[in-house]
Amino acid sequence: MLGEEPEAREWLDYSIEFLFTVYSPWGDADGGWAEGPHYWMTGMAYLVEAANLLKTFTGLNLYERPFFQKTGDFPLYTKAPDTRRATFGDDSTMGDLPCLKVGYNLRQFAGVTGNTAYQWYYEEVKRNDPGTEMAFYNYGWWDLNFDEMTYRHDWPLIDEVPPARMDKLRWFKGIGWAAIQHRMDDPDQHIQFVMKASPYGSISHSHGDQNAFCLAGFGEDLAIQSGHYVAFNSSMHQGWRRQTRSKNAILIDGKGQYADKDKARAMQATGRILTAEERDDHIYIKDDATAAYRSLTPGVTRAEREVYFVHDQYFVIVDSVDAETPVTVDWLLHANDRFSLGETSFRYTGQKAGFYGQVLWSEGGAAKLSQETGFPGVEPSEYEGLPVSTCLTASYPAATRHRIATLLVPYSLAAPRRVFHFLDDQGYDCDLYFTDADERSFKIVVQKLAKA
Repeated sequence: MLGEEPEAREWLDYSIEFLFTVYSPWGDADGGWAEGPHYWMTGMAYLVEAANLLKTFTGLNLYERPFFQKTGDFPLYTKAPDTRRATFGDDSTMGDLPCLKVGYNLRQFAGVTGNTAYQWYYEEVKRNDPGTEMAFYNYGWWDLNFDEMTYRHDWPLIDEVPPARMDKLRWFKGIGWAAIQHRMDDPDQHIQFVMKASPYGSISHSHGDQNAFCLAGFGEDLAIQSGHYVAFNSSMHQGWRRQTRSKNAILIDGKGQYADKDKARAMQATGRILTAEERDDHIYIKDDATAAYRSLTPGVTRAEREVYFVHDQYFVIVDSVDAETPVTVDWLLHANDRFSLGETSFRYTGQKAGFYGQVLWSEGGAAKLSQETGFPGVEPSEYEGLPVSTCLTASYPAATRHRIATLLVPYSLAAPRRVFHFLDDQGYDCDLYFTDADERSFKIVVQKLAKA
């Protein structure tokens, strides 16, 4: 309509100014998307069409902006091609592998940037997803044949090369996500770990999941985001999936983080990643979700979580909670099936992989382990015929100060792993020592109240 309708030029100018300034509303130059990889897929699907038309018609190249040069890293590192429920945000695939359209978007950014790992992701999704073209999350939203035609007209074909094995960590600082990908190119050795503490809080398609994590390994999801995205604002969505109780996180005095419909409060229930870095023999991530927990429990003065991914094999998680008055802590972990429980240990066994965990040390008192299968408080008809997951709870007694150390060891059922450990808590610190099957040692120091 340009040249025929006077307002058309205003529409075009407005669109260009918006896309070159305000956009993206959910991330920054790191390329992250606060709503999660599924809604990244949707947002990029429409953005790509606009950007390609602008480039072809006006010569303006939106892809030169830093966000678009990096944003392909977000799905690549937070939802690997062989994962299903090991990431955050609303996701209508209902436990299927990543949508075809995520792959087509990554192929687009491969053409834009020349990044061969993006092309590899596209090829992997295509190999994994034959026959899903008519699934409800693909069909009717976009035309993949049209995508193929326009891409081949506008962009070069890029060779596929798997991501470099030494390139394991991404910290999307603007949205407060950190992701580890170990051996993403080999499902039999692959470990994915995603952790979140976001300044966007629980707004829009984000949830009350600050300081939460998800884990997949060896071709199977292990520590999952629980529930099903059956419909926005359904009882499953509002009462379970958005709530902290459905996450691999903690509850303080039985409460999580605000995740209901008041948008102002949702924006205040925030977290932040303080550190995410590769070190000589481990990756270290530290998150702070104090503001998120204070949204429902104002007496909380500290809610931090530290994660050590040691020698590319196992995880040590240290939770620190302080409060003005004594509070209980429930340490939650969700999986696709039930756990085998010991007094201070637990084990999950899946189809191809599993993990075991051990409560290593608690300053505030001993843990009591329990588990529950199902989605309490959710209308059963909403998940009829869908898989039902199990939540493990390690409950700690009331104290004004909690320091909780937990070991998680993922493994392939074809090659189980064992990590040996002992502790020394006789002094001002609790010293945790670990040794793996290759006799590699590691030490973590947790400061005790006496020293503090």
